[in-house]
Amino acid sequence: MSSSGATVLAQPLDLPCGAVMPNRLVKAPMEQVLGKFMGGKPNPELLRLYEAWAEGNWGMIITGNVGVDRRYLGLMFDIVFPDPGDTKQYAEYLEAFRRWARVCKGQDPNDSRESTPANQGKRPLAVVQVVHCGRQSTRGAGRAPWKPAVAPSAVPMMTEGKQTTSDKLIFGTPRALSTEEVQDIIQRFVRGNEFCAKAGFDGIELHAAHGYLLSTFLSPMTNKRTDQYGGSVENRFRIIREIIEQTRQRVPASFAIGIKLNSSDYIQGGLTEEDALQNVKWLAESGMVDFVEVSGGTYEKPAMFNEAEVPKQSDRTKRREGFFLEFSSRCHTVLPPNSKMRIFVTGGFRSRTGMADALRSGNVSGIGLARPASMDPALPKSLMDSSIPDDDDRASSPQWKAPPPPRFMPKIPLAGAGWNSLWHSAQLHRIGYGLKPDPNLSMLSFLGGLKFRD
Repeated sequence: MSSSGATVLAQPLDLPCGAVMPNRLVKAPMEQVLGKFMGGKPNPELLRLYEAWAEGNWGMIITGNVGVDRRYLGLMFDIVFPDPGDTKQYAEYLEAFRRWARVCKGQDPNDSRESTPANQGKRPLAVVQVVHCGRQSTRGAGRAPWKPAVAPSAVPMMTEGKQTTSDKLIFGTPRALSTEEVQDIIQRFVRGNEFCAKAGFDGIELHAAHGYLLSTFLSPMTNKRTDQYGGSVENRFRIIREIIEQTRQRVPASFAIGIKLNSSDYIQGGLTEEDALQNVKWLAESGMVDFVEVSGGTYEKPAMFNEAEVPKQSDRTKRREGFFLEFSSRCHTVLPPNSKMRIFVTGGFRSRTGMADALRSGNVSGIGLARPASMDPALPKSLMDSSIPDDDDRASSPQWKAPPPPRFMPKIPLAGAGWNSLWHSAQLHRIGYGLKPDPNLSMLSFLGGLKFRD
């Protein structure tokens, strides 16, 4: 007789570094928009949001992305690492990040004593998602509006297969990074990762998906370089390899290193599944990576937000929950026999039964939930409550539908995905300000909560 769905979700999970997740539910990253205008450190509203998640019994809490360079933010209200060489800012940010780490672990942010070790499986693992937004850094987000974003090559955003007027207005055309600038970015990632370890987090997740900078290095459509960071699949992967190798040299062995990867870009000429599988194989063979969070798509083809954007699924896969389960299954065919690297899947899960079936398959080690976590921060409590029947609504993700974008927004996938993302960020704002999520939320309240100063 198989275990109940609730029991399956509640099983602990060991990571190769020795950290233990108390259960298989991962609070996946989301855009928070809770930082200070033009980038800032964690603030009380952010801590209040993560306190709600820490109380929700998640196995792992992966934060919203933290930028390694405040000149290239995704939006203008992101959390960032301290600027290189600014010792005063470093000390100020370090204390703020330490408070954030304590909150994620379910600890009093004012209690600097050592918390429960990560290898005991008695609290959520606290992991920071680390990012450089690259060509998806919007105009004026950290720099003057006329200054371009940066990318492996000068390939503009093309949300309709070509650079539209909206693309030009929102993003412009990025400039190609020099080899020296690429190496500087590597050091920014390594310093940011080391900073997270010093602040008391249990690990980091490199954001190498969804069209952000590391993702664009992997894609042949956006990486036209002729130096050591472009050309072959191996050269396009080099920036990630070097970040991971140098990070592992500077953080404790018990510190988890994870990465979010696309299964595919779902764009002609972009990253293919075969290339993605090769990247997964290299990560596993390195022996330095604890988990891979599988996703897919970019803001030009937002498959991570919409199952309809994920092509070439078998009928059997379509009946299952989870957008990227088929790729996760393929990952296990390329892992070395002795590999302990874990595969997490985020996107498309709706019910306890669907999540448990994915875990029972053996091809998924953790279930990532993002938008459901914005509507119910304590969702794991009901999902893992064996007294609640599987067919009860409480054993499923909360049901809601974001309002349609305003009529003045262009009718392109990016606009709809961006609006939907901001609406969920608005729910996070409500939690951060001590309110409950509201399915009927007006966006005006969200705009009123943006922080233009500390």
